[in-house]
Amino acid sequence: MARIWQLLTDSRVLVAIGIAALAACLFIGADLIGIDLIWGLIAGLLLLALWGVGWGVRRHIRGRMAKQLGEAIIPGEDQGPGATGDVAVLRKNMLEAIATIKTSKLGLTRGAAALYELPWYMIIGNPAAGKSSAVARSGLTFPIPGNKALQGVGGTRNCDWFFTTDGILLDTAGRYSVQDTDREEWFSFLDLLKKHRSRAPINGILIAVSVAELVAGPTSASHELAKSLRTRVQELTERLGVHAPVYVVFTKADLVAGFTDFFAETERTERERIWGATLRYNRRSAPQDVLGFFDEHFDELYDGLKEMSLANMGANRSTQMRPGVFTFPLEFAAIKTPLRAFLSTLFEENTYQFKPVFRGFYFTSALQEGSVQDLSSKRVASRFDLALREQKGEEVAEQSGYFLLDLFRKVIFADRELVKRYTNPSSARWKVAAFFGATILLGCALGGWSWSYMGNRQLVANVQTDLDKATRLQLGRTDLQSRLEALDILQDRIEQLDKYREDQPWALAFGLYQGEALERKLRDEYFAGVRAVMVEPVTAALEAMLAEVNANAFQLAPTAAPDAAPAAAPAPAGQPYQSVSATSVADAYNALKTYLMLGDKSHAEPGHLNDQLTRYWRTWLDANRGNMPREQMIRSAERLLTFHLSQVNDPAWPQMTLKLSLLDSTREHLRRVVRGTPARERVYNDIKTRASTRFPAVTVARIVGEQDQNLVAGSHAVSGAFTRQAWKEFVLGAIRDASNSEAKSADWVLKTVSKDDLTLEGSPEQVQKALIDLYKAEYAREWLKFVQGVAIADLKGFDGSVQAMNRLGDPQTSPIAKLLRFIYDETVWDNPGAAGAGSSQTERGFADWFKEKILRRAPSDARTLANAIDPAALLGGQSGAGPIGREFAGVARLVGVKEKDASLMTGYLDALSKLRTRLNALKNQGDPGPGAKQFMQQTLEGSGSELADALRYVDEQMLTGMTDSQKQALRPLLVRPLIQTFAMIVLPSEAEINKTWQLQVVEPFQRLLATKYPFAAGGNVEATADEIGQIFGPQGEVAKFVNTAMGPLVVSRGGVLAPRTWADIGITLAPQAVSGFPGWIAPLSSKGVATSSGPQTVFQILPQAAPGTLEYTLDIDGQQLKYKNTAPVWINMVHPGPQGVAGVRISAVTFDGRTVELLNEPGQAGLKRMIDAAQKKKKDGGVFELRWSAQNVAVTVDLKIVSSAAANGSGEQGAGFRGLRLPPTIVGRPPDAPALASTGGGQ
Repeated sequence: MARIWQLLTDSRVLVAIGIAALAACLFIGADLIGIDLIWGLIAGLLLLALWGVGWGVRRHIRGRMAKQLGEAIIPGEDQGPGATGDVAVLRKNMLEAIATIKTSKLGLTRGAAALYELPWYMIIGNPAAGKSSAVARSGLTFPIPGNKALQGVGGTRNCDWFFTTDGILLDTAGRYSVQDTDREEWFSFLDLLKKHRSRAPINGILIAVSVAELVAGPTSASHELAKSLRTRVQELTERLGVHAPVYVVFTKADLVAGFTDFFAETERTERERIWGATLRYNRRSAPQDVLGFFDEHFDELYDGLKEMSLANMGANRSTQMRPGVFTFPLEFAAIKTPLRAFLSTLFEENTYQFKPVFRGFYFTSALQEGSVQDLSSKRVASRFDLALREQKGEEVAEQSGYFLLDLFRKVIFADRELVKRYTNPSSARWKVAAFFGATILLGCALGGWSWSYMGNRQLVANVQTDLDKATRLQLGRTDLQSRLEALDILQDRIEQLDKYREDQPWALAFGLYQGEALERKLRDEYFAGVRAVMVEPVTAALEAMLAEVNANAFQLAPTAAPDAAPAAAPAPAGQPYQSVSATSVADAYNALKTYLMLGDKSHAEPGHLNDQLTRYWRTWLDANRGNMPREQMIRSAERLLTFHLSQVNDPAWPQMTLKLSLLDSTREHLRRVVRGTPARERVYNDIKTRASTRFPAVTVARIVGEQDQNLVAGSHAVSGAFTRQAWKEFVLGAIRDASNSEAKSADWVLKTVSKDDLTLEGSPEQVQKALIDLYKAEYAREWLKFVQGVAIADLKGFDGSVQAMNRLGDPQTSPIAKLLRFIYDETVWDNPGAAGAGSSQTERGFADWFKEKILRRAPSDARTLANAIDPAALLGGQSGAGPIGREFAGVARLVGVKEKDASLMTGYLDALSKLRTRLNALKNQGDPGPGAKQFMQQTLEGSGSELADALRYVDEQMLTGMTDSQKQALRPLLVRPLIQTFAMIVLPSEAEINKTWQLQVVEPFQRLLATKYPFAAGGNVEATADEIGQIFGPQGEVAKFVNTAMGPLVVSRGGVLAPRTWADIGITLAPQAVSGFPGWIAPLSSKGVATSSGPQTVFQILPQAAPGTLEYTLDIDGQQLKYKNTAPVWINMVHPGPQGVAGVRISAVTFDGRTVELLNEPGQAGLKRMIDAAQKKKKDGGVFELRWSAQNVAVTVDLKIVSSAAANGSGEQGAGFRGLRLPPTIVGRPPDAPALASTGGGQ
C-alpha cells in the first residue's frame, strides 16, 4: 500500500495525470466552448510537448551540474599551495569514484546525471564506530566492481564513497567528528559539496555510535562525543544550508552479551529487517520529544525481545539452549541508561544551535567480533558477591550484517525528499526583502493594471458613446449636416487615438491598451461615411465629367501639357475654384487622373486630390446643404478632406470600382490630343510626378504644430514636388540630366511610354531654362493657392477669443509668424537679393552673443523671423528675382528687417501683443461688458483702439507697395485675427446694452405704463400724457437711451436706426426695435399718442458670396450695402427709405475691373420690381433667396421681412400705444444667424 501511495504522489505521475485530465477536458468540452476537436488535440499535444521540454531542461540542468561537480573535483592549477595533503587525497578519491561509476552499469543507465539524481547521505561518528563496516555489510547492491565498495574497512582516512543502486553514502573519517584540528579540511569538503550540489548537498545524516563504547566508557566520554557530534551536525546545517533528517545508528549491537546466541537461529529475512524506531516526520517542525520517544520505543523493543525469548524456550524444550537466549533481553535492558544519556546530550536544547531533526534510532551489527559487554551479569555478580567468568565473543561460522538492509532501503533512502533548505539570517533578510519587493511590485502591477483597465474601459465607453451619438445624429435624417457632424465626432476621436500611438497615457498602458482595436473600428466606420458623403458623389461627378469629355472629344485640341497649363485667375473667398470645362484638355486630364487615384490609392497625390476633390465635391455640397450654414459646411468639409488625404496609407481608405469602358474611351481621346504635346512638357510632367512621390506634402497643420492646428487652418496642401528641399535635392538635378541626355518618361494616367531627347530642341542651357521657368511658374501658383487657403478659425466666444489671441499675439510662439517664416523660407531661394541679405547676417558679433548668453535677452523666434534684408530689394521688381521671388516679395518684405533691427512683422506682433493685453484686461474685470462696449466704441471712432491701430498698421504700412495679388493673398491672413476679435467683443457689448435697456427703459415702463390704458387693454387707469412722455417721445427714456447708451454704436437715418460697422461688423438690432423705434421717439400729440409719417416696411438683407467678383453694391432707397466677400451679417433696411431717394440699383465689380449693372429700377416701385426680377427660392424661417444675374455675373442675397407696411399701418402706429409691450432685449444676433466666414478681410 505504501508503494502505491508513493507512486500516486510522485510528481511525475501527478503531472501525467494532470495533462491527461486537461486533454480529456479539452476533448469533452470542445463543443461547449465552440472549438473543433482538432484544436483540442493540438492543445493536448502542445501541453505534452511543454511538459517534455520542461523535463528535458531539468535533466539537462542536472546533468550539467553533475558534470561540473566531476570537473570541479579534478585538481587544477587554482588549488594553491594549501591544496595539498589530505585535501588532495579527498579530491583524488572523489575523482576515482566518479570515473569508476561513469564506466559502470549505473553510469551507462543514468549517465552523468546519476551523480546528482541519487540521494547522498553522510555518515559521521567517532573513529572505530563501525561506520564503514555497517555500509559494507548492509547487503546493498554496489555496482562498482572489485573491492572499491569495501574501501575504508579497518579505518577511513578521509572520506570513502559508497555508490549503491539506491543512493550514495559518504563515509567520513572519524577524526572529522571528534578532532577540531581537521576543521579546515572538513570545511573544504563541505564547501565542495555545497558549491556543486547546491539544491541538496546531502539528503540525510547518519550518526554511527558504537554501543560498546557508550556502555563501557565513562559517562564524560559519552557526553563529549555527543557534544562533538552535535557540533558536526550544526556545521553541516550551516555550511550546506539544509535541515537534513538525523538517523542515530547504534552499531556493534553484537557486543551486547547474548546477541549472537539470541539471533543465531534467525533467518536471513529476519536479519535484514529494521530493529529500531522511526519518529513520524512533521514538516511544520513541531517540537520533538526525543527522550520520551526513545523511552517508549526502547521499552517496546525490550518487550519484543522477552516475547521472542519465551517463544524460543517454548519451541526448544527438549534441546539444550544457549545462555544468551535467556540473558540477552536483560543485557539489552541494561544499556538503556547510557544510550538515553547520549541522546539527551545530542538533542538537548541549545539557544545557539539548530536542533537536529531527529528521525529515529536503530540497532545494527556488522562483524560480530570483539569484547562482549555483559552489564546485567556484572550487576548480579556484584550484588551477590559472585565470581564472574570473563566471556569472549564466540567465533561465528559466517559474519553477516544484522538489521541493515531494510534500514537503508525502506527508511533512509526512502526519506530522500525530507531534506529542507536552510537559509541563514542574511539570506533570509534578502529573501524577505525580495518577497516584499516582489509583493510591492506585484501590487504596483496590479494597481497599474487596474488603473489601465479602468482607463481602457472608460475609453471604450467613450468611443461607444461617440458611435451612439453619431448614430443618433443621423437617426431619421438624411441631410448633409447630420452626416458631417457625425464624421466630425469620429474624426476627433480618431485623431486622439492617433496621438496615443505616439504618446500613450499611463492610464491606458501596461499592456491593456485597447486603442488600436477601437481606432480600427472607428476608421472603418469613418471611411464608410466618407465614402458615402464625399467619395461616391465625387466619383459620380468625375464619371459625368469624363462622359461629357468623350461626348465632346472632337472639340479637344492639342494644347500645352495639362499639368503645365496656365493658372486660372484666383477665385474670391467662399468660391476658391473655377468651373471645369469638358473641352479643356487640362481639366479632362486632371479629372481622369483623379478618377484613377480614387480607384488605386498607390498613385494618390494629396496635393492633386485636394484640388480636384474640392472642385467636384463643392456642387454636391451646395445642392445638399439644406439648412446648414454655408460657413459651417465649408469648415467641416475642409477638415474632413484634409484628414482624409492624410490617411492614404490606411488599409480602409475607400477605393472605388472604376468603369473600364469609360477609362479606355477617355484615355484614347486624350492620347490623340496629347500626342501633340511638346516633349519638353512631357519631361517636365515626369520630373514633377517623381518628385511628388519622394517628398512630403506641406500643410498648415504640419507648419504650426498640433498645439495650433485648431487655431490656424488651411484648405490647400502643396505637393512635395514644390518645396525647397525637392528643388535642391531632386528637381534641379533631374532638369540638368534631362537637358543633357535622352529622357524616358512614362505617363501612368494615359498608359504611355515615350523617349524624349530634348537636346534636339536646342542647347542644354536653353532647355534647362525652359524647364526651370515651367517649374518656377507652377511653384509660385501652388504656394499662392496655399497662402490664399490659410484661415484663422472662428473664435468661439469671448473667452475663446482671449485664449486665441494669447497664442496669436505671443511674439515667441505666434503661429502666424511661424507660417510666414516657413513661406519665406520656401520662396526666398528664387530671390537672390533677399536670400543674400539674409545669409549675410547669419554670423553674429560678440555683442549679440553677450546679450543672448550672458544677459539672457535672446530675441524671440517670431521677432527675428528674418535677418537684415534691404527693403528696397524687396519691392518685387528688383533685378535677379525669379517668378517665385517676385510673387512672394511681399512676404520677404514683411519678415525683413526695416530699421533698428525691427521688421514690419515685429510691429504687427507688437500690435497683436497690445491687443491681447487689452483683452486680458477686459477678461480680468469679471464682467467684460462695460469695457467691451467702450472698446467697440473706440474702434468705431478710430481712436484709442488697439484694433483700429492694428488694422491701420496693416493697410498703411505692411501692405503698402505690394501688388494687388499679393494684397489679396496676405491681407485676409493678417486682418482675420482683428476681425474675429472685434466680432467677439460685440457679444459682451450687446449684453451690456441690453442690461442698460432693461434698467433705463423696460423697468420704468413696467412700473409706470405697463398696467395702464392704452398699454393694457383692460386697465382701469389711463396713462397721462406726462407719464407717456417720460418713456416715449423725443424727450423720453427711449430717446435718451438711444442717444447715450447706443449713440456711438448706431446711426439714425430719418428716424430709422442702423448699426455702425467696422469691417462690416456691428451690433445687431432686434427687428421689433427697428420697426418700433420711429414711433417710440416720434413727437407726441396732445393726447400722448405718437404721430406717424406713414406706414413702412422693415426688412433685413443677408449678402452671399458672389463668384467672379471683387465686390457688389445694393442701393435701396438711398440705403447702401457694399459687400466685399467678407463675413456676412444681416443688414436692416426700411421702405420707403429715410433718405428720400426712391429706387433700387444693383452693381458688381469683376476681377478685371469691369462694373456690371445687374438691376436699376428708379421710383417708389423699385423694391417691388427688384423682387419680381429675381430668381426666388423660399427657405425656412420666412427667408427668401433672391438671385440676379447679367453678363456671367450672379449676385445672391437672403431677404427677411420684419414688418410690412400694411401691418404697420393698421397696427401699432395706427392704433397709438394700444397693447404696446417693449421687447426684453433691443440688440443681439438671432439664434439662426450665420457664423463668420473663414476668410475675408476688414474694410
